[in-house]
Amino acid sequence: MLKRVAIMLSVVALLGGCAVGTGSVSAAGAAPKAYVGLFKDDAVAVVDTAQNKVLGTIAVPKGPHGLVVTPDGRKVYVSSDGASTVSVIDTATDRVVATIDVGANPHGLAVSGDGSRVLVSGWGSNRALVIDTVTDRVIGEVPVAQPHNGTLSRDGRTGWVASQQQGATALVRLDLTAWKEVARVPLDKTPRGLELSPDGRRVLFTLAGVNAIQVLDTATNRIATQIPVGASPHYAPFTPDGRSALAVVQGPGELAILDTASNTVAGTVAVGKAPHWSMSSSDGRTAYVTNEGSNDVSVVDLTRRTVMSTIAVGNAPRKIAVQPGAGAAAMPAAQAQTAAAPPGKSKSITLGGVAYADHGTKDARNLSKLELEADDYYFSPTFLRGRPGQTLTLLVENEARTLHNISIPALGIDKDIPPKGKVQVDVTFPASGTLALSCKFHGPLGMNGQLLTGDAGATGAR
Repeated sequence: MLKRVAIMLSVVALLGGCAVGTGSVSAAGAAPKAYVGLFKDDAVAVVDTAQNKVLGTIAVPKGPHGLVVTPDGRKVYVSSDGASTVSVIDTATDRVVATIDVGANPHGLAVSGDGSRVLVSGWGSNRALVIDTVTDRVIGEVPVAQPHNGTLSRDGRTGWVASQQQGATALVRLDLTAWKEVARVPLDKTPRGLELSPDGRRVLFTLAGVNAIQVLDTATNRIATQIPVGASPHYAPFTPDGRSALAVVQGPGELAILDTASNTVAGTVAVGKAPHWSMSSSDGRTAYVTNEGSNDVSVVDLTRRTVMSTIAVGNAPRKIAVQPGAGAAAMPAAQAQTAAAPPGKSKSITLGGVAYADHGTKDARNLSKLELEADDYYFSPTFLRGRPGQTLTLLVENEARTLHNISIPALGIDKDIPPKGKVQVDVTFPASGTLALSCKFHGPLGMNGQLLTGDAGATGAR
């Protein structure tokens, strides 16, 4: 019997802890594991935080968008906006043990502090739903237009969601006992990520096109202040003690460490390209940051404010959740082992301080209509050439499973493009020179373009 056990352990070691062909990852000892949603791989990477390496991956339905772990560390919930489902992963076996139907295009997930409930932002179904984590069933819902991300109170009875309905964007407060909306904070920009403080007194959230973290007072349902950061902040979760918040800032590729008592930036740490999400260890000493553009996770020592390790995890890592447990042991950056992903091959140019993911120039001077592709994160073609005063109809198709937008401020154009959706806009070329166009969500990531009149060259148009 002992010989058989020894042989089985040897096989597991040779396979790196992963059951080949099943996506199952065996337990990795006492160290907490991190779970990373790989948006373009349709999988969840499992990371050993003691060794900072990937143990294996778990297949999930198309487009893993939201991801949370319960406070007891036993379950991971993953929403898939390409399959209308939430997958439940048992962390003891790292296998999908249940699938919950929640309706079209579920986006962000949030888990209550007591672990009893998971909030689902049903972007495509225009509702916020609640899953009971004991039964893994939906126990209630509230109508909300295009909810993108949400956050829950400790007991799961109060929720906040970011409604992205164009022309009516708002933060919406929900009573999840009476199952109704109880407050609404209208916004003039589109809300993105949000997080409730551990004491329930504040919600930190971000707005597309605003280079600051918004601080909402939950007692008054009003924005109390904002904390200026770099270009295109996306999400700012609190550390467990609530004294700090960890803002991912996508433009410069950095983690801004916020002092929540003074509402100031205490420091910044350069991470990877296009950081998307962050989470701290349960002791608040270590941060884990997903870098969607460089396909890796940065492991940050929050005391030294340095990157200890970089872990290549797969394509387009977005959400991350870490099991409770001791934080990773801090080490000098010089001793950290790094496994960086290979650099991207996309062509990028900068004009007048604005980044462009250059996908070519199209001569449209003899056209009345043109198809314009929007994807993560570029327009193709990027530059359109027309005649002075020419009107051109653009059929803009979003090839991604991400909400995009086309804005041309000089023409009063501001239209959201739903995931896998299309919009039509009529543009007029200027009498001379250039006009700027952009995605208001992802401009800092290079999703910009220009209308060029005649033989005008691309410039630093804004």
